[in-house]
Amino acid sequence: MLKYIILVVTINLVLFIGLFTRENVHLQIITPPSAEAGTTVEVEIELHKAGISGFARFHQELPRGIKASPVYPADMDFSFEHNTVRMIWLNLPSEETLRIRYKLHIDERLRGELNLSGTFSYIEDNRRMRADAPGVAIQIEPSPYIDENLIVEIGETAEPEPGISVPAPGISEAVAVRQVPVADDGQGYLVNILVSSGPRSSFARIEEKIPHGFTAVEVESHGGIFTFSDQTVRFIWRELSPETTFLVSYRLVPVTDYETVPQPSGEFSVVQNDITSNLPVVEREAPLETLSEAGRLRLLSSALLEARTTAPMRMPAPPVTSPRPAPAVPAPAPDQLVRPLPPEDGVYYRVQLAAGRRPVDPDGYFGNLEIPYTVHTELHEGWIKYTIGSFPDYRSARDQRVHIWNTTPVGDAFVSAYNHGTRITVQEALAIANHRWYR
Repeated sequence: MLKYIILVVTINLVLFIGLFTRENVHLQIITPPSAEAGTTVEVEIELHKAGISGFARFHQELPRGIKASPVYPADMDFSFEHNTVRMIWLNLPSEETLRIRYKLHIDERLRGELNLSGTFSYIEDNRRMRADAPGVAIQIEPSPYIDENLIVEIGETAEPEPGISVPAPGISEAVAVRQVPVADDGQGYLVNILVSSGPRSSFARIEEKIPHGFTAVEVESHGGIFTFSDQTVRFIWRELSPETTFLVSYRLVPVTDYETVPQPSGEFSVVQNDITSNLPVVEREAPLETLSEAGRLRLLSSALLEARTTAPMRMPAPPVTSPRPAPAVPAPAPDQLVRPLPPEDGVYYRVQLAAGRRPVDPDGYFGNLEIPYTVHTELHEGWIKYTIGSFPDYRSARDQRVHIWNTTPVGDAFVSAYNHGTRITVQEALAIANHRWYR
């Protein structure tokens, strides 16, 4: 009898100790401390199951302007609707620790602190249980490529006003943008080039002249042929699909001491409908690898005018068997292309369409966009800027800017402000005239 009592007490004691020593289900969200608006960041959830199995789900609310997509689903169903991330497991995997990764796509107009938390729900002993993830924060830095008047704080973004939408711009012409070379962990410098193929091309080539003291090796050619000789990097494609954007890259490896960041110069050549276009590769300080698709398209759109104004004139591609020189076409004199702003009094606003280093004919360049205003030019800070309209208040200019976004390929138009004909910041204009700012 005594042995039986001792056995029962021992079993109960073991169960009692196990009840309090069993590890609880817990999880944590792992993120980078900061990110730039318009980029994509990866988030990881580290889930410690504590022996549970069966049905479970994770739920996370996100603010407007943040979208999510899966990276590593870990045998579960991932969905993102109505600003909510949902992950559902019909039967949890057997591993004790799960690592679930997904991406957050940050709208390029946001800034501020992005707070992330979440709830993991599961079934244990036929009871519904939950474990909350401790909150973490990502500091979202504003994008340097967006008009500051478009930037909004996280949590303050609202639905677009009725009748007004802000779609991502399209890019239907060939253009290439090089990111300023980035030091690559002591191995040299990584050079990324963002390419828009435009309409279907029967031939395309990028040629980059690199400084002496460097050699170049291929990193990514996007199905093209990579060569390097005579200090020239070449990417060659026999054919490119229409209207796609993609990245190519190469690494500059120093063969001698080199103390400054190398400065390549390049040209993007495409043949479309027997017409050859030779465009300079435009350089930007933009994080091409992490830019969202909308951010890439806006960057390409803004670089297009600069490429066009510095490129040679497009000429018919000569037949291979009997090449003939293209006829010379006299370029218009620069003063014939300038249409200066008319003088006006007081504070007013205009919409800037583009800017370039060399003048272009406003009617020829913008004439097919059906813009209901005369395009004027102004020289400001070394750039020739192309603007339209004259609006007495900010909201009227804002509405015209959004109309340009919605009806033309000019995806980075923005509002500019003036006081007695002198360009000032929009903030100064709002303060001087006591005008109200609108998103």
